[in-house]
Formats: sequence, C-alpha cells, structure tokens
Amino acid sequence: MPWEEAKNILRPDFVNDVHMGVMEVDKTKCTKCGLCIQNCPFLCWKEDEDDFPILKEEYTCFSCFNCTIPCPVDAVKIVETYHAHDGFWKTYPYPLPVKMPLEPKDAEGNPTEWNAIEKVILERRSVRNFKDKPVPDSLIQRVLEAGRFAPSAGNCQPWKFFVITNKAIIKEIEQITTRNTTYTYNMYINNEEVKKLEPWIRGGVGVFDPRLALGGMGMIAKPEMGRTPSFNAPVVILLAADERAISGPQINIGICGQNMNLVANSLGIKALWNGFMGSVVNNMESLKERLSIKPPWTIITALCLGYPKFKQEGMVPREYRPVTWFREGKDEIEIQK
Repeated sequence: MPWEEAKNILRPDFVNDVHMGVMEVDKTKCTKCGLCIQNCPFLCWKEDEDDFPILKEEYTCFSCFNCTIPCPVDAVKIVETYHAHDGFWKTYPYPLPVKMPLEPKDAEGNPTEWNAIEKVILERRSVRNFKDKPVPDSLIQRVLEAGRFAPSAGNCQPWKFFVITNKAIIKEIEQITTRNTTYTYNMYINNEEVKKLEPWIRGGVGVFDPRLALGGMGMIAKPEMGRTPSFNAPVVILLAADERAISGPQINIGICGQNMNLVANSLGIKALWNGFMGSVVNNMESLKERLSIKPPWTIITALCLGYPKFKQEGMVPREYRPVTWFREGKDEIEIQK
C-alpha cells in the first residue's frame, strides 16, 4: 500500500478531525472522592488546585463513561462524546448519538422491569481496579463452564482454556506485553517511524483506530500512567481456539468469552477483556511452548478476573444507530430512530 493511502489510516488529523470525549464535574455536587479518576481507563483526569477532578490538558477519552459509574452523587456529566469529524476514521452518523437503554416493555407493549439476565448484560462494565484477593477455584470453574456451554458454529466447540493464577507467569506476560506495546506506540507517534507500520495494515486496521493507538497502547506504554497490562488481576484466562473452527475461531470465541464475562459478573467477581495480553502470547513462540499451546490451537484473547475494589458496574448511555425494520405486510422500509 502506498504511503499516501496508509497515511489516511495511520496519521489522521488529530486537531480537526478526531475529537476526544469531553466530560466535566459539577463542583456543587462533587465530594472529591476521586473514584472518577481511578476508574478512567486512560487516566484522563487530574485534580485541580482545589482537589476537584478536571480533564488533563492532553488526554485520550473514548467515551466509555466509566468515570460516571462510581460517582456516589452523580456529579460527572457528558459534554461531548468521542467522534471523528472526517477522514478514514469518520464516525457515522456524525456525531454518534448516545442513549440509555430503551424502556423495557412486555409482549403487549406495556412498561415492565428488566429481568435478571437483562440487568447483568446492561450493567456489565469492564473492570480495571481489582482487589489483591485470590478468586476461589470453584468460582473460576463456574466461569469456565459458562464458556464451555456456549453455542458454536456447527457445534464444533472450538475452545480451550488456559487459567493462570501464578503471579510470576502473569508478570512475565505483562513485561513482554509492555515492551512490545511500547515499541509499537513509539513508532506510531513518531512522524517518520510511523511509515514502517504500513505493512501491518494488511493484517487489519483496527489496531490503529485512534482510540486504541493513542489510548490503549499509550496507557501501557507511558510509565507515568502506572498501569500494568493485567491491571493487577489475580486471574488471567487465555481463550484458545481451534484454527479449523467452522465460521472461523474469532466469532466462536467471542460468543464463548461473553458467556464467561457475564457469568463472572453475576458471581460478584468482575472481568476485563484483554486483547493485548492474548495477542502477545499468541505471537511469542517461547511463551506458547512454556504454556503448552500447540497447533491447531491459537490464542484469540484473554479475560482478566478479580474482585472489584469499588463499584464499577452500572448502566451508561451507548451509541445508538437507527434500526431498519421490514414489517410483515409492508413494502416500505421503517427506520426506528
């Protein structure tokens, strides 16, 4: 791919086209507990001279709204969501509207309550603040069973789990993850070195979405963030798939992993999808050999599990795109906005 084409992907206009989310704190409500700062994945916040949370001068916010969840007084509000105005990463429609879950209704269209499964799904959040407390094997086993009983294409059941509670092994994976991610991040932010990333695009462009390239990789690469790739989770589960899986390994592991994620949350332990650690293991032959990962098995992703330090689950608004309906007995298209 010529650099001029790759440039649209690897070097968007961060000033005019890519706009990070904007949040602010109502100082008349804020108790200065600091939980919004702790629960921000990319540490976008700092304290001002009066100890109130404010956004840093430079930050990467991808509008997860995790800062709103732990606030005990509802003092954090959304001013503007992440969006890309133009260029390769342009969001559509612009700007992306966000909505809370639509009101639940019964079969007759009357207002009703969310059931238990709906609540687990709607309140699930990625947790990045874990207690230094081991998770019992009995609960880990229940999470694994939720994955084992997931649906799969052609009932091929192409999954295998590698459970790591050994802190030394987790630390080793973290060190390699940090080293590799820092190398890639430093290339990305350098106007000359970034050109060397052009061949990587052929394997997929998602890793260079500004939210991941600046936020996710930056979180790991910048020492001042003080983040570890596992966020100090006591359990890391590597999700492996048979490369020969019907419909491909990714979709099957996605279904399997979400089962595990939801059950973990329902058990009082919390979960975090962790693609960084999964991809590092998959690309390091020495690590795969040590962990006994052999073909046709390939690591697709990882889940970090642990007990949350504080409340990190709850409903937040999510991006909403119009739904297209084709009603029985009608020829025209109906757009639900």
